[in-house]
Amino acid sequence: MKRFFLFLVVAILNCCILFGGCSLNFDLRTKNYDNTNFDSRQIDISQINSYDDLVETCKPAVVGIVAQNGKYQSIGTGVSVKKGAYVLTNNHVVENGGVINLYMSDGTTAGATIVWTDASSDLAMLKSQKDIPYLPMAKAGSYHSGDEVIAIGTPIDLAFKHSVTKGIISAVNRTISVDGDDGASTLYNLIQHDASINPGNSGGPLINMRGEVIGINTVKVTDAEGMGFAIPVDTFAPVIEKVSTNGSFDTTYMGVFGYDNQLKNIGKVANGFYVQGVAQDSPAKLAGLKKGDIITKIDDTDILLAKDLKIALYSHNVGDKVLICFVEDGKEKQVQLVLKKHPYAYSVPKVQKI
Repeated sequence: MKRFFLFLVVAILNCCILFGGCSLNFDLRTKNYDNTNFDSRQIDISQINSYDDLVETCKPAVVGIVAQNGKYQSIGTGVSVKKGAYVLTNNHVVENGGVINLYMSDGTTAGATIVWTDASSDLAMLKSQKDIPYLPMAKAGSYHSGDEVIAIGTPIDLAFKHSVTKGIISAVNRTISVDGDDGASTLYNLIQHDASINPGNSGGPLINMRGEVIGINTVKVTDAEGMGFAIPVDTFAPVIEKVSTNGSFDTTYMGVFGYDNQLKNIGKVANGFYVQGVAQDSPAKLAGLKKGDIITKIDDTDILLAKDLKIALYSHNVGDKVLICFVEDGKEKQVQLVLKKHPYAYSVPKVQKI
C-alpha cells in the first residue's frame, strides 16, 4: 500500500494521503473521452430526517474507484456532484491509472474517463460511462467548527466500499504541507474533522447533515486520532460548473507560489497571498511580480486566503486578462496580466467519431 507522509506546518505531525494500492512513476491517462450527455437526477435531500435517511439518501452518489495500470492499482472514492455523471475525486487516486472502474452502491460497475485534473489542488474529475445520481453542493463558507458531518468512502480495499463514519468539523482554514514522491506541495485552507477516514477514503465526500457535499477527503494525521482533512467546496465549485458545461477545463496559471497568513506572518497586511516564488517565463514573472509581494485582489475578488487565489483562477479561463492588486514594499500597486494554461494541466484528448 502506497503512503505519503505529511506534516502540519505548525504542529509538525505525521499524516498520510488517503491512498490505497500502488502506482507507477510515469503518467498514463485514459484516452477515450466519452461525451455522452446523461440526464442525471439530483438526489432529493428534502426528506432527510435521521442519520439513516442521510446515509441511504447519499450513498447512491458515492462510488468506489479502482485505477489499474498493469499489475499496479490504486483504490479510492469519488462522488457524483453534477448532472452528466461527473465524479469528483482526488488527483492522487487516478493520476497513474490507465483503466478506471467505478463501483456503485447497488453493486454494479462502470468504466470512467478522466476529464480534468489539478495536482496542485489534489483534485480530479471523471466522467462515468453509466449515469449516476448526484448530490447538491453546499454553499461556500456554509460549514463551521462544531458542525456534524459524515464521510462515505472505500477504506483499505473494495471489501469495505460505502463505509460510513460520523464526526464533527474541528476547525476550518487549516493549511498543511505535503511531502510526496515529487517533492513538497501545500494544500490550503482545508476542513479539519474527526470522522474516521483511512487509505482508500481519498476523494470521498464529507457531507453535512442536510445531505450536501461540503468537502472532499484527502489526508489524515497518522500520529494522532481523529485528524482528517477535506478540500472545501469553495475551492472546487467553479471547476465543477465549467467541466459540466464544457466537458473539460484548462486550468489557468499565473506562476506564483507562496502562502497566506496561516503560514506566513506578512506584517502589517492582515490578509493576502504572500509570494514566496515566481516561475520563470510565467505571466506573473512577465508582469513584474516578485518574491515578497502580497497579492490582495484579482479583478473584483478580494484575496484574503490562499484558497481565494485558487478560486479566482478557477473562475477564469485561459487567455483572460486580469487586474492584480498587490502590496510591494508597503506600497499598493496594480498590474495586468494574461492567464496561461497550466504547464502541467491535463487536457482531454481530442477524438473524432467514426
